Amino acid sequence: MSPTLEHSPARQRRLVSIRARLERFLERRGYTPIGTPMLESTDLYLKKSGGELAARMYSFTDPSGRRVSLRPEFTSSVVQSFVDGALKGPFPQRWVYAGPVFRYEPGSGGGEFEQLGAELLGAGGAAADAEVLALAAQGLSALGITGHRLRVGHMGVAAAMLDSLGLSERARVFLMGSLARLRAGEETPNEVREKAVRLGLLTPDNTAQAARVARELPMEDAAAMAQGFVGDGMTSATGQRTPDDILKRYLKKLRDVGVPEVFDRALALSAELAGISGPPQRTLGKLRRLAARFSVPAAVLQPVDDLLAALARYDLRGAPVVLDLAAARGIAYYTGAVFDVEHPRVKGLPALGGGGRYDGLVSALGGRRPTPAMGFAYALDRVSQLLPSDFGAEDADGGTRVLVTAQEAALDEAVATAERLRAQGIPAELDLESKSDAEAAKYARLRGIQTVMRVGQDGRVAEQFI
Repeated sequence: MSPTLEHSPARQRRLVSIRARLERFLERRGYTPIGTPMLESTDLYLKKSGGELAARMYSFTDPSGRRVSLRPEFTSSVVQSFVDGALKGPFPQRWVYAGPVFRYEPGSGGGEFEQLGAELLGAGGAAADAEVLALAAQGLSALGITGHRLRVGHMGVAAAMLDSLGLSERARVFLMGSLARLRAGEETPNEVREKAVRLGLLTPDNTAQAARVARELPMEDAAAMAQGFVGDGMTSATGQRTPDDILKRYLKKLRDVGVPEVFDRALALSAELAGISGPPQRTLGKLRRLAARFSVPAAVLQPVDDLLAALARYDLRGAPVVLDLAAARGIAYYTGAVFDVEHPRVKGLPALGGGGRYDGLVSALGGRRPTPAMGFAYALDRVSQLLPSDFGAEDADGGTRVLVTAQEAALDEAVATAERLRAQGIPAELDLESKSDAEAAKYARLRGIQTVMRVGQDGRVAEQFI
């Protein structure tokens, strides 16, 4: 899509209508409109968003020397406003926002995109997750869109499955980041393992046992073990680090590295997990069998059961649910349920929108206490592709538009006539150049105006229907 088309009047009219209807839909469900800054400190987006988003941001240094970025997404700005005290009220807080975001998207023809979304702050659990998922599906249905579906994953459950195998934290984060590529066939398990070796995530065999024991022991006992490994070599340390600092750093590294056989088992689990998706009940059965084969406690899957049960209370207007624990969002702050809204008619199958739970973001941005949070956003340009070309025409004021023109001497009466029409709810445009009848008719046709009213010097009005 070219930049000219992206900013055409027709596109803007459609987006205004889409935004107004979706805001009205969300307001009726308790979500209050808010605004956020378009320009924020770059650090705001780097704290928890992850490297993938950082590489696509438009960032620069302002005249004061501060590093700033055009907002690449709304959630961090909304949460920062909450942390700063700008968003007040009892929990749960429900907010809706809309406006442009700026991200580099290869092949998109531009980096500016219109979003509309909602955030639910201060409510945790499956009931809150289900409300947000239902809103995302029902909002599109309220626009008249059909054929969309929800692809639902759960970052918390996927992480818990890997953690149950005794995987180090670094290795678990790495495998979580590989799930989407494994699912898409962009990487094979062997390629994932080779990358892990290059990144230093696997220990040599002679320290694998020590790494395993270091993770299993209580911290004090692990520290004593590490002291024995390091020995008196720490006493000759130089620089700013104390022997205790060196010991803690060594112990953290020892506890974080991956034992090869543990990593390989977790990689095998990840590869199988990436191949499981489909209708919830059938997929749940496959997930339970997979968990049993890898000795993952059955209780690990309970949050998925709870979410699906809560979502079943809502009428999704025919939108099916696809359960896919390998589904992942491109921003690192998600911690629980995640989802995308998909439609087969959107070119290249990008999501119409999506979101998820991000319970750690409030604390990461300076909040005084942990606060559960869940949200989503629509990509309005993609939503617009699914609507008829005349969508929103009925939202315009009145059914007839009028051009009021006059000879120069009657301009006062022409202004008064246009004002009377506007007061009656009829859109009226004033001819500022005293066009001839032929010129006025041509102009009206080009503008889509149906009626020309010419005011004569005697104040009489003659109508011409185009």
